[in-house]
Amino acid sequence: MPQDPPQVIEAPPPRIWLHDLREMLAWYEQNLCDADLRDPRGHRVKFSPERFPHLIKLLRRGSNKEVNEPQKIVNAIREGTKCNADFGGYHTERFQGLSWMPCVISRPTKILEVLTLFDKPGDTLYVKQFNKAGYKFKVLVCRRVGPALLVPVTCHPRDHDRYGEGFRQVWP
Repeated sequence: MPQDPPQVIEAPPPRIWLHDLREMLAWYEQNLCDADLRDPRGHRVKFSPERFPHLIKLLRRGSNKEVNEPQKIVNAIREGTKCNADFGGYHTERFQGLSWMPCVISRPTKILEVLTLFDKPGDTLYVKQFNKAGYKFKVLVCRRVGPALLVPVTCHPRDHDRYGEGFRQVWP
């Protein structure tokens, strides 16, 4: 019977120090959308450009609400017709931590699945513990769209790895 690999608590990858939305989107597309990211079970996590505004929590100008029509926003940023000044900001830590996604997916501390889907946008959680102060855990929430294909819903830091009832650990 094969053994699960040992759990290694590693230092987080360097943060991304870009601030221009066009450059940020280009980094995201090159490093996450174009990458073949697979978890230890062989399941693929596929990032898409239209998830970019939500993953960085891009806000409407003069508002604390996220932008609508993410694909349209992504096209405008890519074409240069919209820039940082056209929005109400974004969550810097969310963007800077996107560099952590490949190791969260490929070397998670654990993978959990939601037992019930009541009011839950995602059904699979990738939890990765890092050797750092403060928020030691990064959580990537994904939604299953095929037998071995998942798409990101959101990601966030956590200071602990406790989760309520309704989850079951599926890896390791």
